[in-house]
Amino acid sequence: MDIGALGVYMCLFIALYFEVFLLISFLEKRPTPKSVTLPKHFPTVSMLVPCWNEEKTIGRTIESLLALDYPKDKLEIMVIDDGSKDGTRAIAERYAAEHPQVKYFHKENGGKYTALNFGIEHSTSELLGCLDADSFVAQDGLMEMIKRFESDPEIMAITPAMKVFKPHTVLELMQSVEYTFGIFYKKMFDNLSAVNVLPGPFSMYKRAAFEKIGIFRHAHNTEDMEIAFRMHAHGLKIVNAHTAFVYTTAPKTFRALVKQRTRWSQGFLQNSFDYRYMYFNPRFGHFGMLVLPFGLIAFFAGIYAASYTLFHFLYSLVNRGLDLYATRIPPHVPQIRPEWFYLDTSMMTFLIVFTLCMTLVAILIGGQIAQTRLTLKSYASYILLFGLVAPFWLVRALWGAVRAKESAWR
Repeated sequence: MDIGALGVYMCLFIALYFEVFLLISFLEKRPTPKSVTLPKHFPTVSMLVPCWNEEKTIGRTIESLLALDYPKDKLEIMVIDDGSKDGTRAIAERYAAEHPQVKYFHKENGGKYTALNFGIEHSTSELLGCLDADSFVAQDGLMEMIKRFESDPEIMAITPAMKVFKPHTVLELMQSVEYTFGIFYKKMFDNLSAVNVLPGPFSMYKRAAFEKIGIFRHAHNTEDMEIAFRMHAHGLKIVNAHTAFVYTTAPKTFRALVKQRTRWSQGFLQNSFDYRYMYFNPRFGHFGMLVLPFGLIAFFAGIYAASYTLFHFLYSLVNRGLDLYATRIPPHVPQIRPEWFYLDTSMMTFLIVFTLCMTLVAILIGGQIAQTRLTLKSYASYILLFGLVAPFWLVRALWGAVRAKESAWR
C-alpha cells in the first residue's frame, strides 16, 4: 500500500471516530427546545462593544442591543472605541446622546483585549457580555442567556449559537454552512463539558469569573480562546446556550477570510503550546483528553490531506505531460459510462463518501438546533470550496506559529 494513502486512511478514521462519538453524544442528550418561561431574577448586565473602525456596522450592532427584550434599568451598553480613525466615534456618540443606556468611551489603540478590560474595569454589573461591533443579537438572545445561567449556579460563562448575517455570495454561503456545523459542535462540546472558545459575538460571563482568574490577555490575538482555556484550567464551567442566537458578518473576500481563519488557527496552535500541560491530562476531563487532542490532530490532518491530494494531482499532470511528449497523442475527454461496473468501490472512496455523509448529518442537526434552513447552493458551496480554501489558512497559521510571528487582525 502507498504509505501516503495510509496516512489518509488514518485521517479519515480519526474524523469518522470523532463524528460518530459526537453523534452518539447527541443521541444520549438531545438539546431541549426553547422555553417560554421567564427568568426568576433579572441580574444587571453590561454589554461590552469593543470597536475599531466599524462605522459600517456599529449602528446596527447598538440597535440590536437596544432592541433586546430585557428590563432597560438592568442593561447598560458600553461602546469602547479602541482609537478608531473613521466615523465610528460620531455614530456611537450620537447613540449615547439619544439613549441613556448607551455609554461611549474612547481610548488609545491597544488591541481588542485592552478595550474589553477597560469595559470590565468601568462596569459594576453582575454579568458581562461581549459583542463584536459587526454582530447583531436576536431580540430574545439575552433572555435565553439569563435562563441558562439560572439553570445552574456553577455556570461561569456561556457561548451563543452563531449564524452568518444575510449570506449572499458563494463565499458567505460556504461560511453559513460552516457556522451551522459549528453550532452542532458547540452543543456537543457542551454535552461533554468541553466548550473550547468563548467567541466575541455575544459570549457572557459572570463577574466572579474574572475575579477568580483575571481579565483578558493578548493571547496571540485570540483572547476569546485563551480565556476559555484558562477557565478550564481553573475548573470553571462553560456551557452553550443553543437557543440564544447572534448573527455575525462573515468575511466577503478570499483574502479577508484567510486572514481571519489564519488568526484563529494560529491562535489555537500558540495557545495550545501555552497550555500544553492540559493535553491528555485526565484532570481536565474531556477538554484535555478529547477536544484539545482532536483539534490538533484535525489541524495537521487537514494539511496532510491537502498535501497528499496536491502531490497526486501534480504527479498525474506531469505523467500526462510526459505521455503527450512521448506519443504526440493529444489528451481526450474520457467516455463516461453510467454503469455500476465502472464505479470506484475502493475502501478509500467508501471512507470519503461515508465521512462526507456523516458531516452532512451533523450539519443538518446543527440547522435543526439553530432553526436554520440552508439552501442547496449553500451545501454545494461548502462541499466544493471549503476543502480548497482551508489549507491556505492552515499552512499560513503553521508557518506563523513556527516563526512566532503575530497573525494579522485584518
